[in-house]
Amino acid sequence: MASTNGISTTNKEIVLAKLAKQASLTLGALSLSARNAALQKMYDTLTAQKDAILEANRLDMQVTLVPRYQRVLNLQAAQELVKKGELQASMVKRLDLALPGKYASMCQGVLDIMNLPDPLGRVTYATEMDHGLELKRVSCALGVLLVIFEARPEVVVNITALALKSGKTSLSPIPLLLPSEEMES
Repeated sequence: MASTNGISTTNKEIVLAKLAKQASLTLGALSLSARNAALQKMYDTLTAQKDAILEANRLDMQVTLVPRYQRVLNLQAAQELVKKGELQASMVKRLDLALPGKYASMCQGVLDIMNLPDPLGRVTYATEMDHGLELKRVSCALGVLLVIFEARPEVVVNITALALKSGKTSLSPIPLLLPSEEMES
């Protein structure tokens, strides 16, 4: 296990980061049509696998990590704590992809991102420095994103779609299952 600035990493994490960097070089060079095709495939897979994904989410919902109790609670126990006012309903609710409209909205977000203009290759500034010498600022893919987020399963899809569209790869560790106020303390 290596340590950088007090952060421990395993060989597996280092290998994954290196593979993500290699993949980013390929992804950043893909055409808009290839990136959009990948987004369409992502949407098609989410749609085709909806039942399996919702079942996996239901299983994830069976255990909710509650740090202040230092134990794992099943969904029923978590809902009891919500009724007693000892746990915020928003924490339990945000984990559930089966809420009305949530899954469809997540999938529609992939199509919305697919339909955005290409963020790569845009000239955002240009000036002629000298006769025949132009200076341009052109948007390009910058590599790998490391995203840490809080207990929202749809965020994995959002991050992946945005990364694909912009020609980046992403690493998303296991989301933190902590309420915001507990993260701040």
